[in-house]
Amino acid sequence: MKIILKDKEYNFLTGYQENDLYRVAFNNLSKNVFGLSFEEWFQSGYWKEKYIPYTLFDSENAIANVSVNIMNFSILGEQKCYIQIGTVMTDERYRHRGLNRFLMEKILNEWNQKCDLIYLFANSTVLEFYPKFGFERTKEYSYFKSIQKNFEHRNVEKLNMDLQSNRTMLYSLAKNSKAFGKISMKENADLVMFYCITILKESVYYIETMDTIVVATFNDKQLQIWDIFGKRDVELDRIIHALANSQTEEVVLGFTPNDTDSYKVREITGDDMLFVQLGKTPIFDENQLMFPLLSHA
Repeated sequence: MKIILKDKEYNFLTGYQENDLYRVAFNNLSKNVFGLSFEEWFQSGYWKEKYIPYTLFDSENAIANVSVNIMNFSILGEQKCYIQIGTVMTDERYRHRGLNRFLMEKILNEWNQKCDLIYLFANSTVLEFYPKFGFERTKEYSYFKSIQKNFEHRNVEKLNMDLQSNRTMLYSLAKNSKAFGKISMKENADLVMFYCITILKESVYYIETMDTIVVATFNDKQLQIWDIFGKRDVELDRIIHALANSQTEEVVLGFTPNDTDSYKVREITGDDMLFVQLGKTPIFDENQLMFPLLSHA
């Protein structure tokens, strides 16, 4: 589709990932802006219909993009369909031309009536941009606690995520997992795989006795559990104690646990701020929630 913005013609495309020429152009833009490629995710078969790029091209070059992520969640026991806006990027040579505004308006007009809520994460450089489209900043809360050194050491195996058998096992568990948090992804295993075959591929662990996969990182005395995937009802403390080592003194969760009583809570600060549509923030304000880290797109 041809469009004209400020007297210049662009080609506007969506959902074109099967086209090699345009996908390569998209990846080139992503690598230039974020240092990140989506190619392995595509080639591995995980870039499917729930991640939809809305992209402007100048000839064959991708020059601006805003992506739609269809997110199915269980939130406090209720099933919701949310839209997360992500991969917002513009070639530096094409900035300040209203390209992202065009893409944002296109997405909002198309998706507002098709979902329960639209949200996004933004850094401090664009805090004034998203309120123009009806978004307001919303607080998120992180849960953490000190742990005792009574470790179970339950046959924890670090998974080689280059092996297809391990990818298949993780995909199956992520697709059919019990909800370990108050906000839990449903039918979003493709996004989990993006993380676990790229930036977190060295952080995937399998606890055989619990038939549970945990995405976790270790930082000195801190254990961060990004998310947990399993079909069994397993106590969170058992998983924590199975993963913790002799140096671990604190665990930080990348999701809001179902039972928060034994945890301390703090507001999340930093450069990844949640924006939610106006009037739809009470569920977050009243329940001190956070979106699972592996649901960030």
